[in-house]
Amino acid sequence: MAKKTTEKDVLIVRDEKTGEISVVAGLNADGSPKRTPAKAENARSFLQFDRHGDVLDNFFKNFFRQCKEPSRFGFYRVAADQADKLLEVIKDLLKDPDGNKEMLAPHKVDTSGYEKKVQEEQAAEKPEQTEHKQEEPKKQEEMEQKNEQNQESPQQTQGNRGYQSIDESKINWQELEEKWGVKRDDLEKSGDLTKMLNYGKSDLVRVSPNFGGEAFELDARLSFKKDSEGNISLVPHFIRKEQKLDEYKEHKFSDEDRKNLRETGNLGRVVDIVDRETGEIIPSFISIDRKTNEIIDIPANKVRIPERIGKTEITKQEQDMLRAGLPVRDKLIERKDGRKFVTTLQVNVEQRGVEFVPGTGRLPRAAQAQEVKNNPTQGQAQDAENAAAIQNGQRRNSWTNADGSIRPISKWSGVEFTEQQKADYVAGKAVKLENVTDKQGFHATMYIRFNPEKGRPYRYDTDPDNAQKVAPSNESRTQVAVNSEGKTNEATKNLKEPLQKGQTAPKDTAQQQQQENGKKRNKGMRM
Repeated sequence: MAKKTTEKDVLIVRDEKTGEISVVAGLNADGSPKRTPAKAENARSFLQFDRHGDVLDNFFKNFFRQCKEPSRFGFYRVAADQADKLLEVIKDLLKDPDGNKEMLAPHKVDTSGYEKKVQEEQAAEKPEQTEHKQEEPKKQEEMEQKNEQNQESPQQTQGNRGYQSIDESKINWQELEEKWGVKRDDLEKSGDLTKMLNYGKSDLVRVSPNFGGEAFELDARLSFKKDSEGNISLVPHFIRKEQKLDEYKEHKFSDEDRKNLRETGNLGRVVDIVDRETGEIIPSFISIDRKTNEIIDIPANKVRIPERIGKTEITKQEQDMLRAGLPVRDKLIERKDGRKFVTTLQVNVEQRGVEFVPGTGRLPRAAQAQEVKNNPTQGQAQDAENAAAIQNGQRRNSWTNADGSIRPISKWSGVEFTEQQKADYVAGKAVKLENVTDKQGFHATMYIRFNPEKGRPYRYDTDPDNAQKVAPSNESRTQVAVNSEGKTNEATKNLKEPLQKGQTAPKDTAQQQQQENGKKRNKGMRM
C-alpha cells in the first residue's frame, strides 16, 4: 500500500437517531458535534486531527464533558489526504452500519476510553468543588473589598488569582533592545512592564524594528507571549487602518455588530468562536483595541462581573445584561470618595472585565437635565438636595460647581479658550489647543477634556471624543514626551536641541550628523 502523504485525519459522524452522516467541523456550545455535509467541496471546513497529537483526545474530552447525549453519535476516521475519495464510500457503508460492520471496523473510533476518563475526572472534582463552596462565605467579604480596586484599575497587577505572572528572568532584554529598540527601564518607568508581565498590553510606545539593515520608527502596543516550552517573546500590536469588520475567526459580523464595534468598541453580545486546534466552541466577548484598531477576544468564562463598583451595587439583572455582552446605560456610579458620575457599563476584552465606555461618562447634573424637563417635581427635589449638600459642607471640587456641574475654565497652560471652546468644555466635549508651550518653549498640540470619573480635566494626545476611530500618532506626542516628560526618542536621542512641533527625527544635516556621532560614541563605549 502506498505511504500516506499526511498524518492527519478527519472525523465522520453519524447521528444514530436520524441516520444523518456528516463531517465534524468542531463542537457546538452544547457539546454536540458541529457538522458540515460530507462533500469534498466543504473540505476547508473539516476539522483535521494530527494522528500523533493530542487534539483528538481534547476533542473527545470536551465532547463527553459537554454533550448531553453522547451515545447518540458514532464516529469514524479517515485520512485527510484521502477524504475526497473515501467520503462517499463511508457514507454508503454507514447506510447499513451493522451489515457493514467488518468493513467499517478499521475506521470506527472507540470512544469508551475517553468517556471513562472524563467520568473519573468529574468524580474526582466533586469533593474539591464541595470544599471550595464551604470556603466561599469566608472569602466573600474580602472579595467585595477588592472589587472596587479591581474595577477602577483594571490594568493593575492581578495579584494571586490562580495563575503565575510571566517570569521576567526568561526575557532576553538585550535581544529585544537590538531587535525592537525596547528598553526595560523605559517600560518600568511608564508602568507598562507591570501590565505586560501580567499578560496585558503596554500603552502605545515607539519601537524601532530593523528590516533589511534599516531601522523604522513605529507606534505599537506591546505584550509578551509564552510558548509551550516557556520561552518569552515580544508581540508588537501595530496601529491598523480602520477594520472592514467582515468576519473574525469565522464569525461573520452582522450590520448591528459593525455598528456596535464602531460606536462603543464592543460587540455587544457573546458569540461562539471555534478553537481550530481542539475544535472546541468557546463563547467569547469581542472588542476593538481603541488604540491600535486590532480585533481581540476573550472567553466569556474568564471575565468577572462585579457585584459592586465603589459604593454602587450592580443588580442581578444588570449583571445578567453584562454577562450577555449588553451595555448597562446611564448607570449612576458613586466611588468610595463620594464622587458620583453617570456612565455606560459594558464588558471590554482589553479590560478583561467591565469598563466605563469612553465618551459616555458625565456628571449627574447633566444626566438629570432631560428628566427635569419632563418631571419638574423631581427637578425641585434635586435642587433642594443640592442646597442641603451645600449647607452641610459636603464635597466641593475646585473643578466642579456645588451642584456637580463642570466649572468653566478660560485657559489651559497659558492658552486662552475661545467662547466656543469654553462652551464645549462645560458640555464635556474635548477642546483642541494648538499652541500650548512645552517646557522647552516650543509650541505643541493637545486635547483637554473634563474626565467625570476622575473629577478633573485631563490632557490627551489624540481626540478622546473619537476614541473608537484610531487616529495616527498625534503631531506633538514625541515632542511633549521628550521636551516635557524627559522621555527618550531613539531617532533623536543624541540631539542637543529640544524637539520642535511635529519633529520625530533630525530636521537637517547638522542634526543628522549629531545623531550619527552620538551613535558612534555609544558603540565605542560598549565592552
